[in-house]
Amino acid sequence: MTYLGEPGRKRRESAHDLLVWQRLGTTATSSKSPFYDRLFELCIADNAAGNNDIEELLERTPMSYDAAVGLRLFAGVQRCWLAGIAPDLDAVWPTAMQSGDADRAYKIMQTMFRDPPELLLDWLTRDPQTNEVGRSAGLAIGLDAIAHETGLPIRLREIGSSGGLNLRLDRYAYAEGTGNSWGNVHSDLRFEPDAFGPGLQFRGCAEIVERRGCDLNPIDVTTEAGALQLQSYVWPDQHVRIDRLRAALRVASEFPVTIDQSSAAPWVDTHFVSKPGFVTVLMHSIMWQYLPEYEQIAIRAVIDQRGANASADAPMAWLTLEPAPEMVQANVTVTTWPVGEARVVATAGFHGPPVNSC
Repeated sequence: MTYLGEPGRKRRESAHDLLVWQRLGTTATSSKSPFYDRLFELCIADNAAGNNDIEELLERTPMSYDAAVGLRLFAGVQRCWLAGIAPDLDAVWPTAMQSGDADRAYKIMQTMFRDPPELLLDWLTRDPQTNEVGRSAGLAIGLDAIAHETGLPIRLREIGSSGGLNLRLDRYAYAEGTGNSWGNVHSDLRFEPDAFGPGLQFRGCAEIVERRGCDLNPIDVTTEAGALQLQSYVWPDQHVRIDRLRAALRVASEFPVTIDQSSAAPWVDTHFVSKPGFVTVLMHSIMWQYLPEYEQIAIRAVIDQRGANASADAPMAWLTLEPAPEMVQANVTVTTWPVGEARVVATAGFHGPPVNSC
């Protein structure tokens, strides 16, 4: 999913904005990054002490503080480390073998802010993109419910696909506590029973026969550049997320999908079309809030129109994994037509498991 900023907005006072970064970077998610939390604290303290290095760095890029600045900045540093052009970070950056040292890392980052590598400057101009494959666990429960209700194979359509990792969700392995499973049992990416709460059960009837997605800026995850781009946006001390992503990238290298470069509303109008003998599913996860209101309205109008024309032989469905109203979890919501009744079939974290029954 591409996060949209608001270019050109006048910047507010720095310390306040750094606090906004901290909220955007941590508290809006289901699991925290102590390493990034500490880096944010150090950024705030640095600005409060009158150090303008970050301010001057950001002035060199066409962006605003509203444009997910913290995600851009730290992802840019991580991208430099992944590229091997910030070797001083090797001893202090979190890896599977070490927890990292944020205080020492920040001292190195200060040098990077004063004399930024071109790659860091490039990353600051990009809208942050994630493709959180952990969400596939919740989406799989939703697809299972749709397939069970309709008894038909699935034509899957996704908006905000990024690299299309969740479009490949049936290529991963899922096993819940009752012993039922779904997906590819030989997959490198496995969601074991501890990913699913009691009461959830796969009936194993979901069969995806078509899949296609769109994104404003699709990422080709089969390339080294695309794979590193996605890895740069995962917080480095969240090793489970990193392991899932790398496993999904291996799957993607063997299983291509089509992702169109397009804004969501016209793409939905073109591709969310029924076909007799199949259920056509529109899917998205943690992206709706990033769409402009006019685009949400346009998409909803298409969904309502297509749903009104659905039939038992050519049903339509809308599957979402989006924040619940209280913003402490995500709801897996399924709507199928011709009935047209929305229901929450499960809840999940913003990064995926645990997935729980309602």
